[in-house]
Amino acid sequence: MALFDKSAETYDEWCQTPLGHFVDQLEKDLLIKLAHPKSSELALDLGCGTGIYSLELAKYGLDVIGIDLYSKMLIQARNKASQAKYEITFLEGDFHHLPFEDECFDLVFTNITMEFATEPKLVVSEAMRVLKKGGRFIAGFIGKNSPWGKMYQQKGRNDENSVFRNACFFTTEEIKSLYSYEPKSFQYGLYLSAEEFTTYDEALKLEMDRRNSYPIEEAGFIAAKWMKD
Repeated sequence: MALFDKSAETYDEWCQTPLGHFVDQLEKDLLIKLAHPKSSELALDLGCGTGIYSLELAKYGLDVIGIDLYSKMLIQARNKASQAKYEITFLEGDFHHLPFEDECFDLVFTNITMEFATEPKLVVSEAMRVLKKGGRFIAGFIGKNSPWGKMYQQKGRNDENSVFRNACFFTTEEIKSLYSYEPKSFQYGLYLSAEEFTTYDEALKLEMDRRNSYPIEEAGFIAAKWMKD
């Protein structure tokens, strides 16, 4: 997992490519739709990396704390927050063991991090522990059986230096089993493969057409929302 620190300085470059921008925006739209962020809420971004979603939540007026295990990723996150003039707290720490008291966050957020957790059920349990009653835990996943999931699994098998070498991917049913009760709702997207991408507008049209007809198992991205009882 030190590989994440090795790629810290170039981590955001993919999102600046045409395909990366499309995927990044699609994931953000689905996750924010589930999260319903409200100004002045306190949010925790688990596995925040370079702060992509920490900054996104800050745009909505939330007070944000990001936590990540990798110091070089956090350097990038702090630099980006400073440039954007957002006051975001970034902490180095393990999302399996959060350094927070019970029930202190309105929103807990994570995207494409559970794949790299050694104990994903423990991460979800910790997220729910620090969430206030009535709060939301939003998590984004790569669809295990989708073309994207299969592509990343193949990368992991073929390249021993790939961050996906030991990654664990999830189906909807496996996501449902991560906590004592199932997510309240899901959102699905990314129904086109990387090879099918041409332009943003054409990809978006194809995406929206397929959402109405393709099975959820084909979705490259799954967003789940748990509510704290």
